[in-house]
Amino acid sequence: MAFTVSTFKSSMAKQSGGARPALYQIDINGGTGVAGQGFTLSENILCKAASIPPANIAPLAVNYAGRAYKWNGFRTYDNWTVTVINDESFSARNKMMQWMRILGGKFEGERNSAYGDQLISGGFFDGDATVKQLSTSGAVMQTYKFDYLWPTEIAGIPVDWSSDAIQEYTVTFAYDYWTHGSVVSAS
Repeated sequence: MAFTVSTFKSSMAKQSGGARPALYQIDINGGTGVAGQGFTLSENILCKAASIPPANIAPLAVNYAGRAYKWNGFRTYDNWTVTVINDESFSARNKMMQWMRILGGKFEGERNSAYGDQLISGGFFDGDATVKQLSTSGAVMQTYKFDYLWPTEIAGIPVDWSSDAIQEYTVTFAYDYWTHGSVVSAS
């Protein structure tokens, strides 16, 4: 059977034209803990870019009879980075910095009940995030949920008189694992 453009186009039309990288929604929920310090970023964060997480299984080398054989090892989870468009009130960035202060204590290094001491006294401040891949009609097609997520780095924002672009920065998160499926019942 010969390849024809019309066959390809009709196959793509049956699939609604294929998945589009620009059709997604991201929800990031900050840590919860004592004293009601949890917060939701999803209504204030403007994610310009992120990624669906990679699936990794680290190979384990098993030596036998002078040779190394590869055996399937454990799943590994890379850090996850999102690019955020900054708003003029810095609302998402301020919430991210607040989240990092809760995790690491005050900038000056002193601890009190409002910051890092809660980690010792039984509070927890990891959150979760969800990436939803949308169809061209807006329906959720695939969902990836990051569990036990927390920010490890908020990138700097360059300021420059020669640029008139909207500010953006990246936030890198560590997480324990991700699941795939729907938000309610991930598989």
